[in-house]
Amino acid sequence: MARSPRSIEVFPITTRTLDVLRVTDVTPGMRRVTLGGPGLAAHTAANGFPVAAFRSEGFDDEFKIVLKHPDAPVAVGPTQADGLLNWPRDDPHMLIRTYTVRRWDPVAGELDVDFVRHGAGPATSWAYRVRPGERVRIAGPKSSSAPPEGADWTLVAGDETALPAIGRWLEEWPAGVRGQVFVEVERPEHRQDLPVPAGVTLTWLSRDGAEPGTTTLLFDAVRNAPWWEGTVFAWVAGETLGLTPIRRWLRNEKELAKEQVEVTGYWRRRQAVVPGDDTAPPGSGAGEDGAERFHGLTEIVPAFAVRVAATIGLAAAFDGRPRTAAELASATATDPVGLTRLLRFLASVGMTEQLDDGRHRLTDLGRELENEYLADALHLDGVHAQRELGGVLSLLSAVRTGRGDHARWFGAEHDRRVADDPVLLAARTESEAEDAVYVAGAVAAAAVFSELSTVVVSGTASGSFAAALVAAHPGLRATIVAAPSQIDALRRIHPAHERVAHEAGGPLGPLPVTAEAVLLADVLHTLADSDAVHVLRQAAAGLGPGGRVLVFGDVLDVEVADEHDYEDDLIDFALHGGGARDQDAHHALFAAAGLRLVERTTIGWGYTLHTLTQRG
Repeated sequence: MARSPRSIEVFPITTRTLDVLRVTDVTPGMRRVTLGGPGLAAHTAANGFPVAAFRSEGFDDEFKIVLKHPDAPVAVGPTQADGLLNWPRDDPHMLIRTYTVRRWDPVAGELDVDFVRHGAGPATSWAYRVRPGERVRIAGPKSSSAPPEGADWTLVAGDETALPAIGRWLEEWPAGVRGQVFVEVERPEHRQDLPVPAGVTLTWLSRDGAEPGTTTLLFDAVRNAPWWEGTVFAWVAGETLGLTPIRRWLRNEKELAKEQVEVTGYWRRRQAVVPGDDTAPPGSGAGEDGAERFHGLTEIVPAFAVRVAATIGLAAAFDGRPRTAAELASATATDPVGLTRLLRFLASVGMTEQLDDGRHRLTDLGRELENEYLADALHLDGVHAQRELGGVLSLLSAVRTGRGDHARWFGAEHDRRVADDPVLLAARTESEAEDAVYVAGAVAAAAVFSELSTVVVSGTASGSFAAALVAAHPGLRATIVAAPSQIDALRRIHPAHERVAHEAGGPLGPLPVTAEAVLLADVLHTLADSDAVHVLRQAAAGLGPGGRVLVFGDVLDVEVADEHDYEDDLIDFALHGGGARDQDAHHALFAAAGLRLVERTTIGWGYTLHTLTQRG
């Protein structure tokens, strides 16, 4: 499996209050606010939860600033929970903006944030009126990504909203790496005095007063840049819609693989011109009356129609230009009548529109389908949609009887059907490995593994966890226990390692090898209670005296869980009879299996590592 060349480190999500230390103008178009104070250090929140020390190691680390809504007496934001945050629900006064860490000096205890001076957004207004001595609440960062590795050269392009990330990158640029950097600003006087490392070219592009997001300066610069020999990694950020042609050109014309291209929309034209416009959490329902909200909750066809559009490749068929229905039908290999009806429906929900000449085009909303990551997730033949579809169709039976009827709809249980389909199995294995990037390193860093020489790994993304463990602990040997078909899939995406072995088996059966510990990676949520207890007992039975069972997974916290958490819970229950469990439910499983909890380690993002031993 091809993976991103940027390694990522994940840490517990935090919120803290900081002091405004200084306010300076870097250029006429950029204001810098320096934050600091004791809140940057590790401390305990007022509600008793630990707050880790502020961290930022990546050039494009982002965090959220909590601003005061004009109609609220104080700023409304999250509170600290155990390794994650408790966000207010249905509060129309929550006002959040996302920004990049321009500079982080842990010795001086200073954090710089740069604000672009255009538009009239709340964050820009705050930055241009705030004074030293005031305080502000932030949340994050929750991870840091390293510069790309393995590329012969790097292509960087962005507008002024990406300038904080680009400026920090140039200051921390790895020695010996070649690169071409293009930065678009409003006027020549908005250029900044930035270092240009050896082997790097920096080109400033001026809109000469034109509105941001209205020119093709970046696209033209990237398209006309000299294309150097070797493997390239492209990083592009700025106005969302303006980046689409750049992404399309890099992927289609230059034939770069998905992992070689990182394109990030920092803001969208026709909204307040500030990076990050996440003013409220999904599903807040602000401004909707009860009937409208109920109607939205009962809609099925829009969700399927959008997924059909993703599955047939409708966005790619437009190729950025208006098209006739016949042209789109030909490009998508679909029935002209059927596609016309789909376009008519998509237009009614604002995804497409028909021009006066009869041609169709994607709206700004519809252009979300140009995001290939989103389109892959929506693809009805893909593993994500198949899981959702199977769970939804099995849900009625699961609620009525306690057991889903997936086999009635698809001829086999979900896991069996995936295991028997090489395409679905490969897709699920790759997807699990990609998701594990965010947690495998944090799990491997847990102190318990430094005491081990052998460990068995079983469950979701077992190859990723095994690779992270042997990389972090040179004396550790890991054995992956999985079904033969799963082992084949893992071997195709993970390179062989002398300290990683594979054995056929599964969590429901006895361990085929002995080890000092067994890591059950994200297993329990797919099991009913009785099966989960059996798996825990099987893991413990294969260990010698003092052996440990390590259970990694999501622990449900009803104080912070949202609709997406409960959605996953319903699907897991319908497909497997399992689902999300809170801490008390986990403890009950451990006790039923005859295991004693030795340590509970918060990994972050809602995940927990439990260290268990047999009761003496």
